[in-house]
Amino acid sequence: MYKNPRKINKALIAAPLLIALVFPAPIATAADCTKACLDVSVENGQIVVSAQKGNGPKSTKVVKKVTAVKKVAPKKPAIKRVIAKPPSGVIATRKPVAKKPVVKKKKVVAKKATAATSIADRLTKLLPTGGVAYQPAFEPLVHVPVVFWCDLPKIFSTRFNIVGEVVDVTLRPSFTWSFGDGSVMQSTDPGAPYPNGSIQHAYLKEGTYLVTMLATWGGTWSNQGTIRAVTGQIKTIRVATIKVVSAPTMFVQ
Repeated sequence: MYKNPRKINKALIAAPLLIALVFPAPIATAADCTKACLDVSVENGQIVVSAQKGNGPKSTKVVKKVTAVKKVAPKKPAIKRVIAKPPSGVIATRKPVAKKPVVKKKKVVAKKATAATSIADRLTKLLPTGGVAYQPAFEPLVHVPVVFWCDLPKIFSTRFNIVGEVVDVTLRPSFTWSFGDGSVMQSTDPGAPYPNGSIQHAYLKEGTYLVTMLATWGGTWSNQGTIRAVTGQIKTIRVATIKVVSAPTMFVQ
């Protein structure tokens, strides 16, 4: 029995408070993405990471056309010139007046751009794939265990750099083996060749069997110390055909 019940009551009262302090604050929802809104899901055999940062408009540019302005020279008032008559016997000559060319200048309007206050991105990565193998590879015998395995990893980790954020994704597969004779086995181990194989099955009758391996991927992702579950699951199926024979019986005297 406890000697000091007051200490026990204080511990029970303080326990919920400690639990509440352990859980991290959730990531901002889509309505408030001032820092970053992240989401990790699995679709069509691949990891999909979606991210958005900022609530404002995306980067846009306002470009105005450049228009040419024609400079028109003002009209000068006409000046009448009176040319005195030259004396008799002298021919009068008039000096030509050169006109200045009109220069056209272009009025350039500077390009204006609104600062980007919202960015979004979407990255994908395929998951590893693997097939089914077994030993003995040629006509296993009835009542003798057959060793199965697939070349998938027990854990798959990858890292994404998106909108300035680092996202770490960790996925693990679980396996469902169907051996074709009605027997089913589930495990988190992909198996291994002999002698370390943990996926084994012995057939009671000879025949040809279709072995099916269903791999289901699921896991978590983390960002800045916050861990979340990956949305959805990826399921992949691999099959192999195995022919099981019976051993001939011989009587030896």
